[in-house]
Amino acid sequence: MRIVSAFLPMLLLVLASPARADSVKGWCERDGKRLAFTDGIAFQDARDAQGVVTTTIYLTAKPLDRGALAKCSACAAAPGESTFTSPRGDAVEAQRGATAAGWMEIAHTGGELDMATIVNLMYVAPDGTLTGLDGGNGHVAFTTKGAARMSGAVTTEAREAPMNDTDMSCDVTFDLAVGWPKG
Repeated sequence: MRIVSAFLPMLLLVLASPARADSVKGWCERDGKRLAFTDGIAFQDARDAQGVVTTTIYLTAKPLDRGALAKCSACAAAPGESTFTSPRGDAVEAQRGATAAGWMEIAHTGGELDMATIVNLMYVAPDGTLTGLDGGNGHVAFTTKGAARMSGAVTTEAREAPMNDTDMSCDVTFDLAVGWPKG
């Protein structure tokens, strides 16, 4: 009985602890244009015939409207075999209140060829033009990657001339639960 009474307060403390909150902070800059990131979402976006999952991560300059994302009925369906046919990324990018000042899209594909790619680093210019900010020297490193959480950093490597004409600088960290918002 003493073991149970000693163990019970610790168990209650663990159960009462809030789940680890999502966090995104940092920036990328190129040619004087700086994109700052404050919010993000990670979700399974595709599952191929062999069961290999592609998880897509969006980092945004402004808060995402998760309630609006949850209303996307096509997004609630099981992931298809290709991210190109997935409606999820389109739903995120359509939220101009969250993405106009900047967003980054990262794809992580698990399996035998475990890899991550910065797919887009974009913003909407004042004239309404969709503009890319990709220097080709971005690097994604994960501290946690799995079905439940994706955590890591986006950094950049300096390039030597003449390959440095597209250099950008990034210092971004993220820690996100994986999942599409539910209504």
